[in-house]
Amino acid sequence: MSLAQGVVQIGTLEVAVPAEALERVVSWPERLVPHPSAAPWLLGLFELSGRPLPLVDGHALLGLPVPDTPRSVAVIHHGGGRFGLGIDGVVDVLTLADEVVDSLQGAADRLLGRIHLQPDSGRLVHLLDLELLVALPGFELSTDSPRDRRALTHAGNGLERLYLLFECDGRRLCLDAAVVQELVDRPQLTASEFASDSCRHEVQLRGQTLPVLELSTLLGLSAPVTGSRQHLLVLAAGAQGEYRVAFGFERLLGMWRRDPAQCTPLLGFGLEQPELLRGVFVDPEGESAVVIDHLALGCLEATVAYARIYRTDRNLLVEQRSQARRQPCLTFLAGLLFAVPLEQVAEVLPLPPRYLRLGQPDPRLLGMMEVRGQQITLICLRTLAGESGVASAASDQVIVVQGQHRRLGFVVQQVEAIDTFTGLREDALARSWKPPLDAGTAPAQRAQSWVGIGAPGNSRQATLIDLDGLVRRLEEGVRQSAPSPAAAGWR
Repeated sequence: MSLAQGVVQIGTLEVAVPAEALERVVSWPERLVPHPSAAPWLLGLFELSGRPLPLVDGHALLGLPVPDTPRSVAVIHHGGGRFGLGIDGVVDVLTLADEVVDSLQGAADRLLGRIHLQPDSGRLVHLLDLELLVALPGFELSTDSPRDRRALTHAGNGLERLYLLFECDGRRLCLDAAVVQELVDRPQLTASEFASDSCRHEVQLRGQTLPVLELSTLLGLSAPVTGSRQHLLVLAAGAQGEYRVAFGFERLLGMWRRDPAQCTPLLGFGLEQPELLRGVFVDPEGESAVVIDHLALGCLEATVAYARIYRTDRNLLVEQRSQARRQPCLTFLAGLLFAVPLEQVAEVLPLPPRYLRLGQPDPRLLGMMEVRGQQITLICLRTLAGESGVASAASDQVIVVQGQHRRLGFVVQQVEAIDTFTGLREDALARSWKPPLDAGTAPAQRAQSWVGIGAPGNSRQATLIDLDGLVRRLEEGVRQSAPSPAAAGWR
């Protein structure tokens, strides 16, 4: 049996948590309420979406030194309740079969008694035993309420995943963002030496030639003879993911979080490749997108044939080793090129043509938009950065970030790509560019917050921004400006 595992970083360890239990990752809480406990690794309680959750210090739990750098919290649902686990960040998602997981000899109650070793790269992943964790003396969970149980029953297992939403040959398609190895903006394509209806172009990427496959053709969907490929997405191919190939598309529409259980399956009748299409997601505005089965697409005969022709497995091991500690990021344009750690992004959505405009004199506050029944405050990042006279455009996009009490949406010109940082320092977020919140204050110097993104030797500079930290500053400003009940005359 194979299970998807969300891999997080705790100190020097990569720790895998079952993906079905890992609900989301949020920023470190500003306020912890002390809670009587004999367990030294239980830090207290914090509030999330109006509910108190116990916070477990992952470093203390595993006997690792507690870092001074900012941390995150993985929200885990297990055993009829939730808790937060302090981590350093998210690494990736792995699907591990039982035969590639080894058990270590030792005490039966070891939390990390099982490991996965990738022999080629030497990467070591420790599997966290949640059953043993919740059975520890002093461990506590925030028990599901009846409302939580009803919601979980209605939404399958309650696990949302981040999906990449894009347009190809006039169709809205999406696939699991975790499997996208790279997004390439405005690639330099050349004609393929082995051209066919399934592959017309090739691209040089990180010193390797990849076939650019025609996605609509492989999916069995009608497509124009020639199409403008402004973007590429790179996926693994082959039964073991040993190859990689590129697929062209026209426009990146955004990223959204969806519960896979809410994917409506297709009938299959009349479809040329029904096994490649998992179903359809529908957003609150009524727009739909076809969900691609990336595993079936990667194992398709034509996909593997072109991967073998181009021998795209040649440099894969070298690149895996070089990227073992590289952190994924989302790059976007908001006057300048910015980069934010991908784990901070809840989803990316188009700015709707109609939203609630609040009509405030402060141009940084645009208004409110509703997403799946939740109100999101819209803030113009360009105006926040000091630009004046910024007008909204139909192509603007919204980067949604989860705060402690609400979700905020930062309106930007364009989300560009998913890439990786090159040589990111441990204190990078502390040195990141912080836009001023006081109107009239000149923007701070950005030079010290420049970071490299891309491959070593072929990188570019972007301004690092900590959107989680910005949300905390905005929420703190709201709390400080709010009058106390006594001052407001409440009784």
